[in-house]
Amino acid sequence: MSIDARVDSVIRYEDGGGELRLIDRPARPGGVPGIKGQSLLWFHTAPHEVTALNGLDIWGGSSTLMLGDIAIARRDGYAHIVFCDRETFLIAVERYHQSERSVA
Repeated sequence: MSIDARVDSVIRYEDGGGELRLIDRPARPGGVPGIKGQSLLWFHTAPHEVTALNGLDIWGGSSTLMLGDIAIARRDGYAHIVFCDRETFLIAVERYHQSERSVA
């Protein structure tokens, strides 16, 4: 259940649930591409800002979904995730963007 993917799109349903559609993570210069592991992760609820994941690289194993070095969700089955609290999610997104700027 390993994931090394880019979020291709975030779909929100009217009931508050939704899905993350994943693609293989492109390789960085001199690196190797990631393997998405699966095409879709779905959720019942998410932070309002969940669409901020569009285009970002996520990774994880059988228990946790990570954005950079911060856990943003726990795995609850093969394709279902439960997001962390909103504050942790926003910190993860901010730190992800900070680290991407420092790499550039």
